[in-house]
Amino acid sequence: MMRALSGVFLALLMIPPALAQTTGTPADHEALSRLKADAVAAVNQRDYTVAQRILHRPFMATLITQDSFSDFDALKDYFESLYTRDFNRIARIAMTAEADEYSQIYQGTFALTKGSTKEHYELASGQTFDVAGRWTAVSMKDGADWKLLAVHTGTNFLDNPVLH
Repeated sequence: MMRALSGVFLALLMIPPALAQTTGTPADHEALSRLKADAVAAVNQRDYTVAQRILHRPFMATLITQDSFSDFDALKDYFESLYTRDFNRIARIAMTAEADEYSQIYQGTFALTKGSTKEHYELASGQTFDVAGRWTAVSMKDGADWKLLAVHTGTNFLDNPVLH
């Protein structure tokens, strides 16, 4: 009986790796990881040159505020307005992002990735808050490079530091 239970337990331990199999090549996953890192750096450093380089044309982006963009200049103007507006002006954003698992790559050219963010906001007023977020990204291989085709970010609107 004990031997049978041990066998079942061992079999159950073997299931998760089988379910976690990935698609795509190691080089694809490394490139997609760099793409995520570049996207985070572009936000943290307000680096629009990097943002332009990593966004596919056309692209779609829905931000944590649920504002949506498909025009780069409009996205840039919106982001800059966060740092110049009169009400709740942002002084600094520091964000990290983690993928939940390897991207699912379809037909070698499309990748679907999801994960979490930890976002630290400092307002010009001195107020600070940390927000846990979620994101989903669709990337597309454009020649040899992976580019962001669509990204959607969000947070729990019922339970977050802004409400408290």
